[in-house]
Amino acid sequence: MRFVDSIAQCNATVTILADGRECPEYSIVGDEHGNLKCYIPLMPDQVISVQVAMDMTSEHFEVDLFTDGVIRNFWQSTRNSVNKHRAPSVEFTQGIYKYMRSLYRSSMTTTSIPENLTAAGHQRTNVGSIVVMINKQDRDRNLHYHGCILPDDVPKHWYEQAIARRPGIAPPSLQMMFKNGSRMQEADRGGTRIRMRRTRQGEAPWATFKFLYRERDQLRAAGIVNQARIGYVSATPLGSLSGSRKRAPTDDGSMSPESSLQRQRQNVEDLRTEVLELQIQADRAKRIRLEKEKETEALARQARQEWAELELAKANLEREVAEEHSRAVVQEEAQARLRRGPSSAMEANEAFD
Repeated sequence: MRFVDSIAQCNATVTILADGRECPEYSIVGDEHGNLKCYIPLMPDQVISVQVAMDMTSEHFEVDLFTDGVIRNFWQSTRNSVNKHRAPSVEFTQGIYKYMRSLYRSSMTTTSIPENLTAAGHQRTNVGSIVVMINKQDRDRNLHYHGCILPDDVPKHWYEQAIARRPGIAPPSLQMMFKNGSRMQEADRGGTRIRMRRTRQGEAPWATFKFLYRERDQLRAAGIVNQARIGYVSATPLGSLSGSRKRAPTDDGSMSPESSLQRQRQNVEDLRTEVLELQIQADRAKRIRLEKEKETEALARQARQEWAELELAKANLEREVAEEHSRAVVQEEAQARLRRGPSSAMEANEAFD
């Protein structure tokens, strides 16, 4: 999604990537205040990254990343009075989470919500959402309180909070998972907590991009996948929406097609999206197969090594048994000579010597 503020001469584009591929955006709605929302299709076990491209004239601006209602990462520009106009690009590939008493960084991976938590009575407000919030200086250099849920404050069953959801959309069946991350240094942990809690620039966020992620079957059942998409939302009147023709949105935020050609283009786009998803599934299946082959080869190598060690231990035991048997035979012969008489005793001593 893209937001253009022609008055402040600023614009920003936010893109969600799943396994390195750009996610299609459906049912984009927005207003002149920079509040944008859309739906994106995702599947379990996808690695998520967020790209933010900005062209800002502000001297100082900040970007916050939220997943499932919890702030997971942030980026802050440095002051530069000489070069105020800049076009930075920020990519979030990791999120911050808490384990025990430490903060960790790990990749963001989608996972299925347990079935017992998707039933009625466990409808979640912010689960199934990725939010990018951009804050910048305004004319009066105001600040606003940055009240948000930190990784430290996430309860064990935070995803069970009751909410109101859009009619016709099933409750989220996916959530973001953070695990097997790298532990942050003690100095970084303290600074991270302070920067997450502190106030932000501006009287309110300059732009808020909200991506509601659902499985494709849920979006198709709600009729969202077949809705047309627009390029960007502008802070100017609706006439500046991108496209060769200016179309007014309907009540639900979708763009009604005006011709059969437009519908055919939309069908081609949907088919292309489905092909991309099939490619993603094929790549995931190939990756899983390769991992299983590596695991099987490692197990076979370990089994061969254990078999060789057992064979060596068996040979050592057989050698020890043979030596013990020969020693016992010599002792029996010596005792037999002792029982036969003095001459036998002398022979026995010689045998022992």
